Amino acid sequence: MIRELNFSDSSINETKLSIIKEFNTPSSKVISLAVNKVQSHKQGNNHTKDRSEVAGSTKKLYKQKGTGSSRVGSGKNGSRRGGGKSFGPKFHEVNFKINKKTKTLSKVTSLILKIESNNLYIFNEDDMNIDNFSKSLKSISHKSIIFVFKSTKDSDIIKKYNNYKNLNFMSDSTYSVFKALKHEALFLSKNSELFTKHLSGIVK
Repeated sequence: MIRELNFSDSSINETKLSIIKEFNTPSSKVISLAVNKVQSHKQGNNHTKDRSEVAGSTKKLYKQKGTGSSRVGSGKNGSRRGGGKSFGPKFHEVNFKINKKTKTLSKVTSLILKIESNNLYIFNEDDMNIDNFSKSLKSISHKSIIFVFKSTKDSDIIKKYNNYKNLNFMSDSTYSVFKALKHEALFLSKNSELFTKHLSGIVK
């Protein structure tokens, strides 16, 4: 079930939109891929110094023969205290690529899951302003909500409510399947590409 939030009177009404039969079974594999991509965004800045990077002299510690000890060269050797690490981690870029079609399918699947759990709402962002947005928030009973706009640039509403707890804002370009599934309810703008391209293709 898809419902619509009207900012003019802060009411929530049911719509006649329903999922097309062929899209009824969401792909769990696609969702797991999208979630793995988010979790793979690591900094990759763990780094240990090898023998060429540690401070110290490369002078032979003592002569080759006549001491009774085993032969030794530089004090920066990995086997000595204060020496370099032989096979430690280096600065690296962590990447996890998803094909464009798979990425699109994961977005569609996230919308289907929200529709099946009755947690997908649509709204008209042209009717929004700071006053009626605060009133409409009071009519929403969900614990965590996320709003998806066409663009979040230069929005007074987002500037004011961006730091509110359990309230998040995304645009078409920053839409995250992981965040959408993590929040209880998803509010989708009629102006966004997610509505015009993806949602319109799976409902009638």
